[in-house]
Amino acid sequence: MTEKMKISGNMITGVKAAEEALAREEAKGLEDALPEGHPLKEEVEKQKAMMGGDLSGLPPGHPLIRALQHAKRSYDAKKAVEDTKEQFRTQIRKVKKIDPNAAKRVERAREDEESEHRISSAGMVNNEIQALLLKVKDLYGILAQHEESLNTDPFSRTKVLRLKRMMMAMERGLADCRIARL
Repeated sequence: MTEKMKISGNMITGVKAAEEALAREEAKGLEDALPEGHPLKEEVEKQKAMMGGDLSGLPPGHPLIRALQHAKRSYDAKKAVEDTKEQFRTQIRKVKKIDPNAAKRVERAREDEESEHRISSAGMVNNEIQALLLKVKDLYGILAQHEESLNTDPFSRTKVLRLKRMMMAMERGLADCRIARL
């Protein structure tokens, strides 16, 4: 079931007044979108003079209304682009300027740090090599002290000779493996 409502003349008058107010507001918005010197501005003034002050009396599909709507869309689009450009310019101005020498200083500091690390690493390795060489020399001394007693039989003599050759080769090899500190 449907309910019937009574519509009074005051309600219709109120609706018409609201429609007229919205139409005036829309027409005013369309007029305001036109910048000074726009060719449609003169035509709007002519129509307003003919209509009695505003464009709200023009029918919805009127060519002037359509032209104003198109002009408003174009104006809004241009304004959005200009706002974006201005915002971008502002962001560009806010970007910190890069010091060309700062990058070189950072790179030089990094290279210095790597160089110091390389030098300290080479120093530690060379110290351990030196410690091994000292142990080999100590072993030479111990072997020299006990060589006579160890050379009593041929099997021991062979072992002593092999140990001497291995220590000489190890001494040469370790000395050649020292790392330069560049």
